[in-house]
Order: sequence, then C-alpha cells, then structure tokens
Amino acid sequence: MRHLTLAALLLSASLAIPFSAPSVAGVLVQQPVWYVELTCKGYKQCYAAGNSSYTGSFSGARKFTDQAQADRFFNSLTSSVQKKSPRLRQGMAPLCIKGESNDPNAKPC
Repeated sequence: MRHLTLAALLLSASLAIPFSAPSVAGVLVQQPVWYVELTCKGYKQCYAAGNSSYTGSFSGARKFTDQAQADRFFNSLTSSVQKKSPRLRQGMAPLCIKGESNDPNAKPC
C-alpha cells in the first residue's frame, strides 16, 4: 500500500511540471567539442587553429561539435602540423545561447 501511495505522489508531481522547458536564452553554457591538441616547442599548450596553423590558446583552437567533421579536419592537417604529434581530443567549450533568460540566477553572456 505504501508503494502505491508513493507512486501516486510521484505521478501527480510529474503532471505538475510544465511541458515546456524554461528559457535559457542569453546564458553561457558548456558544450562538448572536438579539437586537435599538438606538442609545440616553446608552448605550454598548443592546438591546431587551421589545417596548417596552430595557436597556444584554446580559444583560438579550431573546434567542432561533430566528431566526423573533427576527423575530416584531423585528416587534412599539413605535414608541418602533423610533425607536432596531433591528437584528437574531446573537451568542453563555452556557448552563448542568444536572446534573454527567464532565470534570475543565469550567467549572462
């Protein structure tokens, strides 16, 4: 009997939740991305910025939200970048959702 009461409570609580998610526009969120990490002399961190260029800044790295696109980019690296031991990595990068947010605790971007 106790399980039935708990199940009924959970069902009624789930029905009270609105079907539309609250707006998250104008909020900075983290999204998964693929990028190419390199080993570059004189750089603490090094990333492919293009198929023939590199940067010491993660913000300047070429990033992809799709692994297939990242694979194509990785396979297009020139020999000069290939000499820097390229490694395809997955990480997180900030993404700004455009518009305005209803959430007073949201971090605007």
